[in-house]
Amino acid sequence: MFEDIRRLALEALRTRITKVLPAQIRSCIEELNQDQLWWRPNEQSNSVGNLVLHVRGAVLHYLCRGVGELKYERDRPAEFATSGSISKPELLAMLDEMVDSATETFAVLDSSRLSDPSTEPAYYSIVFEDILGVAIHLATHTGQIVYVTKMLKEGSVNELWMQTHREAGAWKS
Repeated sequence: MFEDIRRLALEALRTRITKVLPAQIRSCIEELNQDQLWWRPNEQSNSVGNLVLHVRGAVLHYLCRGVGELKYERDRPAEFATSGSISKPELLAMLDEMVDSATETFAVLDSSRLSDPSTEPAYYSIVFEDILGVAIHLATHTGQIVYVTKMLKEGSVNELWMQTHREAGAWKS
């Protein structure tokens, strides 16, 4: 029974980290033009482009490097300092690279590892928390990306939540 719960939890997290949330981000990137991708409401806020770079960096660092032991060197300050020099196709390719690396990480991750000690002991106690933290972080910033997209392009990405969950098989209607 406990093993079933671990497998179900891992599958739910995998689906959201590699399919649902990246699909929502992709939809938003596709809706916006270059100027909108890098628009900031003020200096203390981040653009959609910066948020995409930030979640990419976090997923690659905490999930793929930490849990999956893939090589990755993060430059967190650059995630926020970039302003408009990355094109929409390049940003989409970077998102796709993140998804591919996360998919690779989940493909070799056995659910028995979920109770192993955290790869980030300053933040969490077990690997399950590492992965849950990645999912929550990704979901939080995906929500910001969706909100800014709706703000900048009225009528865009309607029903996005239901659509992406259905397409990923994460929501049964």
